[in-house]
Amino acid sequence: MPRKSGSKRSSWGQIDRRESGRYRARYLAPDTSELLSLGTFDLKGDAEAALAAVRVDIQRGKWKHPNAIQAETFKAYALAWIEQRLSSKGEHLRENTKAEYRRYLDKGLAGFADNRLSAITAGQIRAWHLERSNAGKTAAAREARLLRAVFETAVRDGIVDSNPVDTRLTKSSAGKKHRAPTADELAVMLETITSAAPRLRLALLLAAYGGLRLSEWRALRRRDLEFDGERYSVSVTRQAARSKANWSSWIIGPPKSAEGVRVVHLPATLAAEVTAHLENYVGQFPDSLLFEPAGDAEFLDDQAFNRHWNRARESAGTRRKVSGKGDKPRYENDITEHDLRAYAGTMYAQSGATLRETMAFLGHSTTEAAMTYQRTTGRAAELADRMPAPVTPASPVNLDEVRKAK
Repeated sequence: MPRKSGSKRSSWGQIDRRESGRYRARYLAPDTSELLSLGTFDLKGDAEAALAAVRVDIQRGKWKHPNAIQAETFKAYALAWIEQRLSSKGEHLRENTKAEYRRYLDKGLAGFADNRLSAITAGQIRAWHLERSNAGKTAAAREARLLRAVFETAVRDGIVDSNPVDTRLTKSSAGKKHRAPTADELAVMLETITSAAPRLRLALLLAAYGGLRLSEWRALRRRDLEFDGERYSVSVTRQAARSKANWSSWIIGPPKSAEGVRVVHLPATLAAEVTAHLENYVGQFPDSLLFEPAGDAEFLDDQAFNRHWNRARESAGTRRKVSGKGDKPRYENDITEHDLRAYAGTMYAQSGATLRETMAFLGHSTTEAAMTYQRTTGRAAELADRMPAPVTPASPVNLDEVRKAK
């Protein structure tokens, strides 16, 4: 027959034997005096060891309420992090950024969702990254950056002692290599898009000579352009992008960063082009969009632009079909619309702009970002010829001749 249930009590913890013969360990929570259970154990010594471990955590200030530990699962903590995250300027994340991060949690990082933060190890993360990289290296790097950022906050919150995400995982290079177009390729693109959709010619010029992003130039209004009699300046104060949470709606807000709010001066040679566009394709009201969308759409959609942009790239030989079956061909994309910014940044720098001036022109906050938009364009021989020729050294002084002269 099992022995009668008994208990060993103290002012803090207690161990009692259940009718099953197992030992139950309980203790008083230090913050609420709530009686909390550590479960049951086969041996009394195991129950005593469990209580002792909790006692040590309390004395070291590392004890957490079981409910709090349960709430510190990765996904729950990461979702709260996304909502509470502030930039260096004290601003919350943009809605599209939040939606993108939530997508990372639901897809690439879903395997960590129910794990406690303190239980996720560096080894697990390396194994995850290796497997994830096989599916997509760029996605793995982006997800690793979010993972590391969340753990940085967890370190500051005292949930984990150190960040288990190696910085090298966040820098995994991958993806397709793109380049800025040459002047000849850009000329073919402009000619093609002028024939097919003349109202979009200025869009390419704003990207290639003003460094504007697609989301920036499609949000431009007549009021955003100013002519001083020689050239146009463009006030970039907002962008328009599809909501990643609800694709049927648009998010209209400031540019990608605080530095993205800028005034861009277009070359004087484009003045006639801009004037013609304003006269032929833009309404007379200050809020009339430079690029009117079709139908009831609020802004020019990516798909509407890409239909003509793809044809322009193909004409210039910068978008080649490499394979594909049926209605799903696969293309080799040498140049994207965003690469027109690289063309703008490269030409602006080669015209004599300093790095800081180029950063302001493109709306960048870091030199690293600005440098990625400056590409070499085959000027090695020209630059070499600009180097000063070696100077013929003066004849060495002959001390004997100097003495004789004296």
